[in-house]
Amino acid sequence: MTRPHPRHPTILHALLASAEQGHHAPTVTLAHDTTHQETLRHDTLLNAAARTAAALAEHGIRPGDRIVLCLPTAAPFTTAFLGTQLLGATPTAIAVPARLGGAAGFESQLKDLLDYLRPAALITTPTVITALPHPTDTRLINADTLHTRALDPTAPTHPLNPPHPDTLALIQCTSGSTGTPKGVQITHANLAANCEQFTTALHWTPHDTTVSWAPLYHDMGLITGLMCPLYAGADTVLMPPTRFLRAPTEWLHHITTHHGTIAAAPNFAYGYLTTRVNDDDLNGIDLSTWRIALCGAEPVKPATIKPFIERFTRWGLPPNAFTPAYGMAEATLVITTTHPDTPLTHDSINRHTAATHHTATDTDPNSPDALHIVDCGPPLTNTRIRITDTHNQPLPDNHIGHIQFQSPSQTTGYHNLPHETTNATTPDGWWKTGDIGYLRNGNLRITGRAKDLIIIRGANYYPTDIEHAAETVPGIRPGAVIALAHQPDHTDTEELHLIAETELHPTHHHTLRQAIHAAITTHTGIHTTTIHLVPKRAIPKTTSGKLQRTKARELFLHTTPPTTKPTSPDTAPH
Repeated sequence: MTRPHPRHPTILHALLASAEQGHHAPTVTLAHDTTHQETLRHDTLLNAAARTAAALAEHGIRPGDRIVLCLPTAAPFTTAFLGTQLLGATPTAIAVPARLGGAAGFESQLKDLLDYLRPAALITTPTVITALPHPTDTRLINADTLHTRALDPTAPTHPLNPPHPDTLALIQCTSGSTGTPKGVQITHANLAANCEQFTTALHWTPHDTTVSWAPLYHDMGLITGLMCPLYAGADTVLMPPTRFLRAPTEWLHHITTHHGTIAAAPNFAYGYLTTRVNDDDLNGIDLSTWRIALCGAEPVKPATIKPFIERFTRWGLPPNAFTPAYGMAEATLVITTTHPDTPLTHDSINRHTAATHHTATDTDPNSPDALHIVDCGPPLTNTRIRITDTHNQPLPDNHIGHIQFQSPSQTTGYHNLPHETTNATTPDGWWKTGDIGYLRNGNLRITGRAKDLIIIRGANYYPTDIEHAAETVPGIRPGAVIALAHQPDHTDTEELHLIAETELHPTHHHTLRQAIHAAITTHTGIHTTTIHLVPKRAIPKTTSGKLQRTKARELFLHTTPPTTKPTSPDTAPH
């Protein structure tokens, strides 16, 4: 595989280059809301990182140490993250707990993370420091004090010596949506390679402005919101994810005000905008500069995206701005992407052929047997992808199998987990993504997660397909449905269990289960075995909003009695 030649060997080399522009340097704007924001030019940011590195050294932090950042999207995150890298230490960003009043769960998760990573320090807010007991072997550093020092022009600075490309740039902890989180090790060379690949594919230039609300502790938010703009020498505007969830229109206001050209979000966010924003809230909105609306991090659904495009083109959104991509933390971020100004395309394949013969066979898009799969584009330059069977043997186009990739942005492995790293790689160096999909004309389509497949009498069913069918039923909360397989003792096949959130009164549950059963049977041909109706917000999610299937299984399948046992294919659940 040809190695790329990044313009900059590390992000800090890129920051050094753009800082030389002085007063004309690009900026990082932290938009707390539509009226309060803080802007740091790249030269200011570089100097602040140098003072942060010096302060961390005074705390006893050394090159090669690991540092955990538990910080919101604000200026202290940017100076702490880059200062850690400049010192030669390795940052790991995690979410700030939403509610510290009941911090026991967060304390437990943090303790597990600290036991795993063994960081030299935890940089966090005064509120978190007050709420947590002092870890015995981890320094607690007040982020506000550190940031004040970073902006003090009289404070000492660390030498501006960028790290070696082969040293670690960060450890990205996976979300844990399918199991225990793992620390993905990303070198500076990996990070620079993926930024080079991605910015080249999207024609990302210093003239672009990114507007991002995606969390900085998530790989999508960190790479698309901060690392790629720094690498490209371009402006970026960062807003807290809580602001988007409370007032989604603010994202559009920032795109309008700052003439944003690039913005990324998971599938759910585009549906959230479509359903939650009223026309009255869109006065003054102009999305005509938004040339790339990236979508990744979870399955891309045509049923979500098409209404978004149809609605917001009325406010200037270019019709071909929507840009699906596919990636994972183990690739730094991106593996494939569609190209700018390319229409959204998807296949309509026969769900039964896909389930029983593992092939993608085209069918009538309006057929109830149609499964709609979005084209996620070709691999990035110098990245290779292949589809294999369970024995790592490559499969031809339109055959559904396991997705594997090779890339210069490919992780060096999981921190301190050699067995898991070995299991994730093939003898010839391909990384097993754990996802299922197929290739068509060189472009990748994703059909599901291998761990999530539901196998009933030898046929493979995709949970997202089942979940989407259930979400069409009035009374079921969109994005709050999980389909799981469970094989009871003394049976020879798996059963389908569906967990769905609803706000309807229990007196309506019988009718609701009947409707869910009918919808799933019509759309998939599966006859549901058990339906669990649970209250709003009962289904656990990761900090990035992904459904946590493993925790949901523990909560509902192993602790609650069966709710529905249809006696025949024509019998509705009760």
